Amino acid sequence: MIGRPSRIAALVAIGWLLLASAEAAQTCHYVVLDPRAGKLSAGKLTIDLGQGDDAMAPRSWQGPIAIAQSGGTSCTVDSDVSILERPIYLDGKSHLLVTTYSGSNRVVFAIDATTCRVLWRSKPFVGSVRLKAGVLQTGKQRTKFGSHCTP
Repeated sequence: MIGRPSRIAALVAIGWLLLASAEAAQTCHYVVLDPRAGKLSAGKLTIDLGQGDDAMAPRSWQGPIAIAQSGGTSCTVDSDVSILERPIYLDGKSHLLVTTYSGSNRVVFAIDATTCRVLWRSKPFVGSVRLKAGVLQTGKQRTKFGSHCTP
């Protein structure tokens, strides 16, 4: 039988775990961006995906991705991250998830939008891209996000 002080300590520990889990889930909230003509603003960022494949209704963009911050700092993502398509996600802070393709193969990249550094790259895959509840699905592969909101 657990005594009263031990019970209180256990309840406090459980409360902290639940709070930490809720906080982690909130900090990894990604939203889908609509690139339209290839230039978009999201929070303090302006993102340019490069030239689109169709001036009226582009479905892909050539790259390279150029990112400017409201303070005047800007950078360009590695040119390997090119021929972009939907979906494109932003976590509201500094992580960008972009989908690229070459032929029938697709690759998803996680990018630090403040430095333009590639943080992660999926294996090439065929199929759709979905992001739900901290799990990124690329084709048949499922990848959970870590504590830094990246796969």
